[in-house]
Amino acid sequence: MITLMNRIAARLRQTKYVGRLVNILTDYLWVRILYFWEFDLNRTDAPWRTPDDGAVRWGLATVDDCRQWKRNDVDGFSPDDCELLIQLIEQGNFVLAGFDNKNETNIPDCYAACAVGTKPMTQRCGFHMEPNEGTIRTVYTRIHSRGRGLATRIYAQLCRIASERGFGKLYVDIDSSNRPSFRAAEKAGAIRMKGTTVYELRFLKRSYVFVRGSLRNRFINT
Repeated sequence: MITLMNRIAARLRQTKYVGRLVNILTDYLWVRILYFWEFDLNRTDAPWRTPDDGAVRWGLATVDDCRQWKRNDVDGFSPDDCELLIQLIEQGNFVLAGFDNKNETNIPDCYAACAVGTKPMTQRCGFHMEPNEGTIRTVYTRIHSRGRGLATRIYAQLCRIASERGFGKLYVDIDSSNRPSFRAAEKAGAIRMKGTTVYELRFLKRSYVFVRGSLRNRFINT
């Protein structure tokens, strides 16, 4: 039931006026479920190890790139989106941007970030990673670029870069209602961590998490 409610809410958010109402309601009282996947970067037969076919141009974003994207007012690059990317870069993380070879603009078709340390889950709780681990954040494919497998490609490219930098594992958490993201991560080699589930309760604009499974001890107060 929770997953179904979140799927419906995701569709309603795409409409202009109803979407605003849904956002207000979900800020005050809502529940969602997150599942975790793991990329084992020491796995020699992982799909992400397949050489990139060159259909997408990859680049690591800079703060100036993000500021430029912020001025274009296109989907996926709202001021809040770009400010988060800038913050991640300034904290020493990396943001990967992908451009389809037919894209002649300076706006990426997709982007994602790889972060280390502690990933904020709520105002008071974060997911802690070991020194050789990272978490994949803010995976986004622009609306007009969907259906081309870009999400799988960006997961794979993130794994390649992280492996080159000495990472042993990457984690990604995905909302239970987002089945396309399940498939994209798994096609790149992610393995779902069975039994690990995060319940996020939003109440009066504050979020609270309840965790079960093997990663429970990784969630710490910040």
